[in-house]
Amino acid sequence: MKKYIYSLIAVVVAFSLTAQTTIDRSTAPSPGPARVPTIASYESFELKNGLKVFVVEDHKLPRISMSLILDRDPIVEGEKAGYVAIAGDLLGSGTTTRTKAQLDEEVDFMGARFSTSASSMNIGGLSKYTDDLVEIMSDVLLNPSFETEEFEKLKSQMTSGLKANADDPDAIAGNLRGATLYGLEHPYGEVMTESTVEAVTLEDCKNYFSSYFRPNIAYMVVIGDITVKDAKKKLSKALKGWKASDVPSHDYEKTSVPSAGRVVMVDKPSAVQSVVWLGNVIDLPQGHPDIEPLRIANQILGGGMSGRLFTNLREDKAFTYGAYSSFGIDELNSTFGASAKVRNEVTDSAIVEFLMEIGRMRTESVTEEDLIAAKASLSGAFGRSLESTSSAANFALNIARYGLPSDYYNNYLARLEAVTAEDVMRVSNQYMKTDNLTISVVGKAQDVAAGLAAFGEVEYYDAEGMPTDAPTFLFMPEGITLETVFAKYYEAMGGVDVLSSLKAMDMKAHLEIPGMPGQLKMRTAKITPNKFMMEQSMQGMTVMKMTYVDGVGKQSGMQGEKELEGEELEDLKKQASFVVDELAWMQDLESFTFDGQTLMDGKAVYQVSEGEKTRYFEVETGLFYKSTETTETPEGDMAVSMTVEEWGEYNGIKMPKVSKQSAGQQTFTIIVDSVEFGDDVKAKLFK
Repeated sequence: MKKYIYSLIAVVVAFSLTAQTTIDRSTAPSPGPARVPTIASYESFELKNGLKVFVVEDHKLPRISMSLILDRDPIVEGEKAGYVAIAGDLLGSGTTTRTKAQLDEEVDFMGARFSTSASSMNIGGLSKYTDDLVEIMSDVLLNPSFETEEFEKLKSQMTSGLKANADDPDAIAGNLRGATLYGLEHPYGEVMTESTVEAVTLEDCKNYFSSYFRPNIAYMVVIGDITVKDAKKKLSKALKGWKASDVPSHDYEKTSVPSAGRVVMVDKPSAVQSVVWLGNVIDLPQGHPDIEPLRIANQILGGGMSGRLFTNLREDKAFTYGAYSSFGIDELNSTFGASAKVRNEVTDSAIVEFLMEIGRMRTESVTEEDLIAAKASLSGAFGRSLESTSSAANFALNIARYGLPSDYYNNYLARLEAVTAEDVMRVSNQYMKTDNLTISVVGKAQDVAAGLAAFGEVEYYDAEGMPTDAPTFLFMPEGITLETVFAKYYEAMGGVDVLSSLKAMDMKAHLEIPGMPGQLKMRTAKITPNKFMMEQSMQGMTVMKMTYVDGVGKQSGMQGEKELEGEELEDLKKQASFVVDELAWMQDLESFTFDGQTLMDGKAVYQVSEGEKTRYFEVETGLFYKSTETTETPEGDMAVSMTVEEWGEYNGIKMPKVSKQSAGQQTFTIIVDSVEFGDDVKAKLFK
């Protein structure tokens, strides 16, 4: 028996070796015919008022969703930029029969979701509540209340958001791109500011709603556990009072491509990295035959972690944590562009690599392997999208809105598979133009402007997209040294002798953090030279507490309790040494470097560096203004900044009263509520 088994093994091995010698693995196998995707079916109908409805039945789960979309032209809001967005949010803030609180309560009770925007409304939940969901949607459409109190609240929230974004490089980069590519008077280029939001009136919002929220320019997508017959019956009844009307139309000329390349920049002196974008306006409407070839070209260039940009700028050069490219499909105008966030010192080098990789797409034929991989990635993503019934509804909506062939999406994979290397090079030359690119940079001009000049004259803009003068770079003012900068700062706070005489302090503050439901309180106390306490609490519960008493450091709170040692203990010891931390600087002057004088946010400031941290002091007052640094996190380097927005005076001593801190995308404000010095500070705080 064993002999037969050995013989069988020998035959199998021999067959395998023969197969290996006859199969040519040096070339990729020829692709099979493109698959025809199975897309969920839909039905459509139109109500008497002109509302077009698309229904995708899905009875697998007892859920339903309804989405209303307006098909209106883009709007130039001008000196009241922001009113359209406010109107959209205000629409969901109550009706003549329901206050906002009542509306929210009803939605929460059903476990539903409901939202509105300037051009849409979405509601969904369990299908047993279908009648209630339809009634809420119709009530909001037919009877919005537009309450003054809610209007003012939304304006305040929008203004707060603009203030938070004022220092966000990504938000600034978006403003710069729109303003320089399209112009500030174009719907894609205008910039919302605090002043334009302040100019918005409640009447503006009402006029927008009455002018544009009309059924004859609207589409309704219904997905879920409902029949077409029921959908038509319920919507016809609920929305019969929603009347059709003429809607304003707006025509815009196609944005012309620049005749030459441009380099545009917003100077952000506190930046530790540059936000770089290279791109241009393209004309690519829905249904255009170049969409699939360009999609493949973009995938190869910078569509993900396997893209050439990512491989080059991150894996090879280590300039960034990610580099990508993208393009848009739009009836009016869109863009093709590539972007990354790179260290200041390699900004110009990164742009060189961007241009090189884009140039390769235009001059070198992509390999068969690249072509196959890109097609596989895109077809796989398309296949995964079909797992959601919402895809069928979106496809139907696009076919209706843009006049696409009825089998447009059924033939997507076939169009994708038909793309050749020659097609990729053709669309790369047409849409990835390099001789008239706009190079957009938000970063520290002091460090990057000289390198950018190699690509053309640098045009400067402010954070709101307005042209501005070139920034003033660092220079060494006569008679100013590191010691004089620090001395002027101490004097502005109250005098070095007064500051040195302080022996105890108890400071109470609170943090305002966007999206946080409760108020985070913070308390810092010291009795020099050996007692320090810092506590964070919320709703009466200690979140975290750190103490240092006579050489022993402890941390307690929601994460448990531990004794501190090493650098953490040494840091607490330094905190306990002086009531005013900055007095320790004079004992360690060799760690600091005076870089010179420059402008920041329109202020003349002195710049002082300490390792990765940079501090800025106002020339006029001597007071500290801002600090910036880069810290390492598990997700990579993070830019951290702190700006003093208001100083307070406590017993003749000036200390920061309102400070804004940013860490990555998170921004919060620290507001000091009280400061006590001297004998009133209790020793029990340090237990």
